[in-house]
Amino acid sequence: MQEHYYDDQNDEDDRSHSSYDCEESKDEYDETRDDYNMPMKPTNGDLKQHVVAVTIAVIAAVTTHAQIHGGFESWKNQLMNDWDALRSSFAGKRTDSSTRTGVPRAAPNGGAPHAAPVMNAIPADLRQKAVQKAVQDIAAAEDSSLAIGHARASAFRRTADLKFCYTDAFDSSQKAKNLVDLDFIIPLEPSVAVLHSYYLSDALGLDSSFVYDSVDTFGSFDSDIILKKIGAAIEEYEGEGLSTQRVRLIIESYVDSDLVDDEHVCLLQQYAANKRSGRSIRGRTKAYDQPHLSSFYDNKVVSTAVSSSREASDMMTPASLTFTGFATKFINLGAQPVNLYWDGGHISSGPKAGQIHTALVGAIPIMESIGTASFPGHSFFVTPSYDKDHVLRRWTVTEDDIVLYYDPLENLYTENQETEIQKLCDSGKLNLKQKFARDAWIVDRSFSRDYLVKTGRHYLSVFPQPLVPEVVQEIASSSDEGMMPMWGADFLGQVHSIETSELYFTAIPNALPKLSRDDFLPDVEQQRCLEMKKYRSSQVKGNGNISNSTMQLDIKVVSCAPRVLEVKRFLSPVEVQHLIDLASGSKGDVSMQSSTVMASGINDKKVRSSTKQVNRSSTGGWIHREQDALVDGIFRRVADLLGVDERMMRDQRPAHLIGTDDYESLPTHDRIVEAMQLLRYEPGEHYSAHHDFTYPSVFHRYQPKRYATVLLYLTGEGDVIENGIRRSRSKKSAADGESEDGLAGGETTFPRAITTEFHDGVKVKPQSGKAILFYNVLPDGNMDDLSQHAGEKVEAGVKYVANIWVWDPIIS
Repeated sequence: MQEHYYDDQNDEDDRSHSSYDCEESKDEYDETRDDYNMPMKPTNGDLKQHVVAVTIAVIAAVTTHAQIHGGFESWKNQLMNDWDALRSSFAGKRTDSSTRTGVPRAAPNGGAPHAAPVMNAIPADLRQKAVQKAVQDIAAAEDSSLAIGHARASAFRRTADLKFCYTDAFDSSQKAKNLVDLDFIIPLEPSVAVLHSYYLSDALGLDSSFVYDSVDTFGSFDSDIILKKIGAAIEEYEGEGLSTQRVRLIIESYVDSDLVDDEHVCLLQQYAANKRSGRSIRGRTKAYDQPHLSSFYDNKVVSTAVSSSREASDMMTPASLTFTGFATKFINLGAQPVNLYWDGGHISSGPKAGQIHTALVGAIPIMESIGTASFPGHSFFVTPSYDKDHVLRRWTVTEDDIVLYYDPLENLYTENQETEIQKLCDSGKLNLKQKFARDAWIVDRSFSRDYLVKTGRHYLSVFPQPLVPEVVQEIASSSDEGMMPMWGADFLGQVHSIETSELYFTAIPNALPKLSRDDFLPDVEQQRCLEMKKYRSSQVKGNGNISNSTMQLDIKVVSCAPRVLEVKRFLSPVEVQHLIDLASGSKGDVSMQSSTVMASGINDKKVRSSTKQVNRSSTGGWIHREQDALVDGIFRRVADLLGVDERMMRDQRPAHLIGTDDYESLPTHDRIVEAMQLLRYEPGEHYSAHHDFTYPSVFHRYQPKRYATVLLYLTGEGDVIENGIRRSRSKKSAADGESEDGLAGGETTFPRAITTEFHDGVKVKPQSGKAILFYNVLPDGNMDDLSQHAGEKVEAGVKYVANIWVWDPIIS
C-alpha cells in the first residue's frame, strides 16, 4: 500500500479542541496505566495477546464445546471458566516503561523475553459483554432462522463509508445514485479519539462509549490514553520517514491486524502528522445530492401533462409551499438533565389572559437529544428538571438553524472549557461515558457544517452513518453490509414490479389461532402454508387454491422528494375486513385506545392562536405478527415490498432465553419491525404534520432509526362502515346524490413534497386495500426532513388505516 493521507500541515482551521481526561474509576486502572507499555512488534515468535483475540478464541472454543455437548448453562459456565483461566494466565505480567523503543523486558527466569500482555485484568462489564456476544454467536449458529438478523447486525460498520486515505475513491457507479463526494474537516481533538473508538467498536461489535472507556484492546481501558501511546511511538519513526507500512506495523503492535483497515491507519497517520500543531483531520464520505427538479419529470407522460398546465419557461420551477414547518433537534451538552418547553407566548383572552402558555416537549438526559416539528418563529426554552421557572436557555427557531445546542460552556474559550470539564469529572458530575458523548457531539457538529454547505440540508443524524443501498435489487449485497435497501424514485410515475409468493387471502380460514414461536419452525411453517393455500389467490377476488404460486405487485412513485411510493392492490377485501374486525373488537383481543402525542402547540401552525387544539385525535391499537396466519401473511408481503427477508421481521432472540436477563440484553436478535398499529379516525379527527423518525441515543453503536413507513388504507373515499362491515358507497346513492356517511377527507399529505405544480405538497387519497411506502431517511443515512406528513381531517364517515414501522439496522 502506498503512503497517501490527508496532511493538514499547511491549512489552519479554527475547529480545534484540546483533549481532556475524565477518569471514572481512577484507582481501578492506575496500576495498569503506570507501568504498562507495549513493544512495537512481537519478538521471538510470541503472539500478540489482546482482548479481542482472547474473546474470539474463547467464543470459538465454547462454540465447539456447545455444539458437542449442548445445553445453555453448560457452555455459558464453560465460557466463564475459560475466560477466568485466560485472565489468570496474564496476571502479573508487565513491561517496563522503557520498552517504548520496542525492546521487551526479559523474562524473570532469564529466558527469552515474552510479548507484553494487553490484559492483566478484565472488568466485569467486559466479561458480561463477551458472554452476550457469545450468546448471539452460538444462538445464530444453532438456529438458521436467527442467522440473517445476526449476520446483518454483525456486518454493520458505522465507519464503512469514511475515507482518510488521500487516493481512496468511491465507486464511480454510485454517482448514478446521486451520492457525491463530501470532503470534511473536523478538529484533531477530540475527533481522532472518537473515530478511533468507532473503528474499534465496529471490529469488536460493542458500543462505542464502552470501547472508549473500558476496552481499547491495549490494556489501558481508555481509548484516549492508547491514542497518545500510538502517537508517541509514531513520532519516534518520523525521522526515518513516515510511511503507511511503518504506521501499520506500529498500530498492529497494539491492535490485531484483523481489526485495522487502511482508513483507520490513515486516520492515525494524520493524527501523528498533525498532533503537534493541533490542526485538523481531513476526511471524505458521500452525501446525497438531491436531483434537479427537471429529473422528476423525465417520464414523457408526466412531462406532457405538466407542459399543458404551465408555461414552458417556468415549468421546472418548484412550486412555493404553503406549509413552512420543519424538524428541530435539541441537544443537551450540560452536566444535568433538562426539560424542553414550547413557549406559546401570552394568552390574549379568557380566564388565563396575560399568563404565558407553555407546553412540555420532553426531558433531555445528559448528552442526549430530543426533537419535535416546529415552524419559523416558534420559541423554546430549557430548565433544570427540578425547577420549571429557572430558564437556562431560550431559542427562537428559523429554518436556517434547526439543530440547537444547550451548552453551559459555549461562551468559554477552549482551554477554559477543558478546565471546567475536568472539574465536572473530578467532582463526579460527568463520567467517562458522558465525556465521550460530549466529544462525539463536537465531532458531529463540525461535520454538520460541511454537510450543510455541500447539500443545503441540516444534518439530523449523528455522524458517521453508513450509506443506504438505493435499489431493492441489491438486497443480497446490502444485507451483507448490514443496511436496508431503498427503492429508487427517479421520476414521478416510475413503476417498479415485484413477484411475491404471499398471495391474497380471499376467504377467512375456518380456524385462525394465535401463532407461537414453534409455528415458525420450518416444518410447521410449511404445513401451515399448505393448509392456508385453499384460502389464497393471486386475484383480489379469486376463489383460492388456483395454480399461480406468485403474483405481481406494481409499485408506483408518487413523490421523489420525499421518496413516496404506492401499491394500489396491496390488500384484498377479505384482509381489509379482517383488520377492521380486529380494530372494532369483533375478533381477537386488540385494545383500541385514544392516541396521544406531546402537548399542543408544537406541530400545528393553527394552534398558535388556540390553546385547545391538539396535534392528534384518533383511536389506536396494536396487532402483532403472531396474531394469526392472515396477519402473518400481510407482514410477509410487506417484507417483499421492502425487499428484505421476512425472517428479519420475527422475534429472533433465542427461545430458551425468554424471561431471562440474557434475553433482554440481545438487541441484535430482535425483530426490525414494530407491531402493526391500527387507527380509527372519526369525523373531525386528524393528525397534524409530523415525522416518523426519532433521534437515537448518541451512545448507541447502531444508531437505530425508523427507516421506512408502510401505511395501509382499510377504508377508501366514499366507503361506508355499516354494522362493522366495510362496503363501497352504492352506485344508486352516488347517482342520486344521497349521503350514506361515506368517508370524505382523511387524505395523507406530504406538505413539503417538491413538485412544479402543487403548493400544498402531495396528497394521497384513501383507497381500501392500497399501501403507501415512504422512507424516513436519505441514501446517505441522514434523516429526511421532507418526510414530514399529516393525516387530514376526516370530514365524514370513518377512516381506518394501519401503520407498520420498519427499523434499520436494528429496532431501538
